[in-house]
Amino acid sequence: MDKKQQIQEYFDAPKPKFRVKLFLLGIVAIVVGAVIEKSTVTPVLIIVGLLIAVIPILKFFKAKKRYEARPADSQMDEWFWEDTKSIIEKDALDKVGVDKEDLVAESLVIPGPQFWRVSGFDIDDVKRRKGNDGFFRYSVWKIQIFLFTENFLGSYECDYNWLKNTSINESTNEFFYKDVVSVKTATASSAYTLKDGQRLEEAQQFILKLAGDEVSVITNDSTLKTSSEMSSRVDKAVQSIRTMLRQKKA
Repeated sequence: MDKKQQIQEYFDAPKPKFRVKLFLLGIVAIVVGAVIEKSTVTPVLIIVGLLIAVIPILKFFKAKKRYEARPADSQMDEWFWEDTKSIIEKDALDKVGVDKEDLVAESLVIPGPQFWRVSGFDIDDVKRRKGNDGFFRYSVWKIQIFLFTENFLGSYECDYNWLKNTSINESTNEFFYKDVVSVKTATASSAYTLKDGQRLEEAQQFILKLAGDEVSVITNDSTLKTSSEMSSRVDKAVQSIRTMLRQKKA
């Protein structure tokens, strides 16, 4: 499988579940067939019982093999950062109208998971899966990218379907450094209904405040439960932006 197929498989491969009732039904058929001696139905019951008992065993091991063949959580995290960073080269620079040579610092990616209906995406593409580390990985994200030039801060935002590696609902903006009031992560109110029906009323958000405007991305909360690495990267991004702002405002 190629990378795209493996990412899809990470979200889709079902956890192996042994069908105990079907297995026991097969065993019962075998026992009944063995008890009813010298009957014309005896061999039929035993054969049918064997088939019924074997089917859940084969399906369980097939599902187990498929489940264990999925990419590791760490591999998914590595691919995610590779793919989101590629958006800078593929879309952000062009849409903001900036050449790579114009950048004076490393561009920053602020990702926010989206586990609700997103305009333009099939709801079936909105998926999440809990990893072995207890954290969720998501298939659809809000991606906020900041591009640092000598005179202004370029902003690119999109909704990103990781399964299909496509970006929609794109928007761009340019901010003068002097207009940035603050940058932080904070718990703020939200109003989303998750795909599984839960309500997301408050969440951890990345917030960039400007004179008369604001850029925000939901990055985490106890319901979304993204990885600690994700939170750490967002915190580092905040520090990087603060450092750049101090330099430009000095």
